[in-house]
Amino acid sequence: MMMSQPYNTMTMHQPQDILSDKGKGRMVELDDHNWEAQFAEMETAEKTSISDEANAAIETELNEFDRSVTPDGITETNHHGDFESIWREIQAEMSDRQLGDSENFNAFNEEWDEFSSSLGLNTHDLDADFRAPGDPQHGAYIFEDDNAFLSVLDPFAEGVSILESNGNLTLAALAFEAAVQQRPDHVEAWTLLGSTQAQNEKESPAIRALEQALNLDPNNLDALMSLSVSYVNEGYESHAYRTLERWLSVKYPQIISPSALSEPADLGFTDRHILHQRITDLFIQAAQLSPSGASMDPDVQVGLGVLFYGDEEFDKAVDCFSAALASTEHGLSNSKTQIHLLWNRLGATLANSGRSEDAIAAYEKALTMNPNFVRAQYNLGVSCINIGCYPQAAEHLLGALSMHRIVEEQGKDRARDIVSDANSTNGAGGPIGGIDDATLEKMVHQNESSNLYETLRRAFASMGRRDLSERVGVGMNLDQFRGEFNF
Repeated sequence: MMMSQPYNTMTMHQPQDILSDKGKGRMVELDDHNWEAQFAEMETAEKTSISDEANAAIETELNEFDRSVTPDGITETNHHGDFESIWREIQAEMSDRQLGDSENFNAFNEEWDEFSSSLGLNTHDLDADFRAPGDPQHGAYIFEDDNAFLSVLDPFAEGVSILESNGNLTLAALAFEAAVQQRPDHVEAWTLLGSTQAQNEKESPAIRALEQALNLDPNNLDALMSLSVSYVNEGYESHAYRTLERWLSVKYPQIISPSALSEPADLGFTDRHILHQRITDLFIQAAQLSPSGASMDPDVQVGLGVLFYGDEEFDKAVDCFSAALASTEHGLSNSKTQIHLLWNRLGATLANSGRSEDAIAAYEKALTMNPNFVRAQYNLGVSCINIGCYPQAAEHLLGALSMHRIVEEQGKDRARDIVSDANSTNGAGGPIGGIDDATLEKMVHQNESSNLYETLRRAFASMGRRDLSERVGVGMNLDQFRGEFNF
């Protein structure tokens, strides 16, 4: 099924329609069309009727627009409106220069209007890249108010133990939050907090934690790689590319010196493409340092995969993620606590390239690595919907909900034991078991995703089973579906 060789040139598959996972990033099941590529195609189609001088003027206007937008003032409405305003100014300048005949120019306008009307579906990527110089600033990390792990003697060790046992991710994150509150300079705790939040579908706090880890240790390889993936997932692609460049300069200074890094400035359309190509070439050079495929640095391959994924070159990204999985060398991406994420990432990439059946096999492999990996179970359901296997999709989605609740119950027991032991050690009093049920519920139940319910309703609707769809909701009794579905 998988290709184990490193990057090579391949013919792209035409992606099929993929069910969107709203609000999430590029490393999950998406069919997110790249508006920048569409613009480039339009620009190429019209280049015979637009002079070089006008193109330069357009580039200048767009780059000036890039620099004029600040994150605080952007909304989905005014962002679109400002962009239209700038385009009208460019149209006026082009008209003044009398470029092209009116027929071609009108055709170009119609094509632009059709394209710009779709911006509302993908304004997140626009918002992400039209930012002030430097990395996006998410602000200080916001801690949970009620965290029973603050009374634990060594919450960092507890968080690591939870991760290694494939336990409840919300509890692990709370343990790491307590660890960094006890020791704000604990770089490894900040890094694991960030990667745990990312696994738990909480990218914004993940980015805040990883940025704090890098504030403490700018050369932390694990934090740099994890942050680059989170940036891609949130649409901050230019920042992801620069973060990967920093990672490469730390691990392979013979390829790029830390003194030769790109300036942290805002980028225009052309500059962003040049940055992507430059860093991709550098990662290819790093990949070529390995004498054989089996000894390739898996993290270099993952970095290349992220770069290709960001450019929607999904088949090349599949090669890279497959090479990372085949590598015998140790890295962050193929470590015990991360390997299931790499299989899931491969599955998402296969799905985006229109290979849903291969994606299903990758998700199943992720579940053998981590049976409690709810995200992979959810993605299995999505891929089954994409190939029209709606009853199987429903079974996977019901299985994901069932798994989610089992993990919650296990998490309650684990948290009760941990806090009870801590209270006994510290001589603290409190409810039986060291923690009350209401606090436990809040600790382990704060991240149940509505995506599972919404997608399950869609699967039932596709089966023509409105009666089942109407039963779906938070807190529903899953046993009511066991008569018809095996999960």
